[in-house]
Amino acid sequence: MSVQAQDYPALEHIVVSDGPDPVLASAFKDSIYASTPRYYELPEHPPEAQWGHYARLHGIDLAKGEYVAYLDDDNSWRAGHVRALVGALEETGAGFAYGKQHVHGRGEYLIGTDPPVCGQIDTSMIIHRRELLDLATWRWHPGIPTIDWDLVERWMAAGATWVRVPHVTSDYYFHD
Repeated sequence: MSVQAQDYPALEHIVVSDGPDPVLASAFKDSIYASTPRYYELPEHPPEAQWGHYARLHGIDLAKGEYVAYLDDDNSWRAGHVRALVGALEETGAGFAYGKQHVHGRGEYLIGTDPPVCGQIDTSMIIHRRELLDLATWRWHPGIPTIDWDLVERWMAAGATWVRVPHVTSDYYFHD
């Protein structure tokens, strides 16, 4: 629903399930999500498919836009998230942008420091230029504590620039 609240005119919305999900597939088939024309389901959820990186890689392959954003199923974007972050990218020429995020469910707190650091950046906070994926892309192995920080850290090490929008643009919900 938070994607539908975005007012960015050229939003391409792709949903990729990282394994069979009959309930979600049925919801898209039955047009509950009528504004989401592109739904894909990966054929299996392998044990090494931690934190949705296979689904993200598949979505990137399908997407056509200059900017790429992610929204995990336990997060939401606030109205204006895409417009604010793309605007910051266009104004500054930075490689990626992010806002602050309100975390709910294990206490209430904000993340999103500048500069970005481990534990202060989440996948759903980020919008980036497609070409950053030539510097580094999603990966997972047991030694990586968080794949979102791993990606951002590798972008920064390769010289990517960033801009932080100083207000809350997304929400993260812990579920037990």
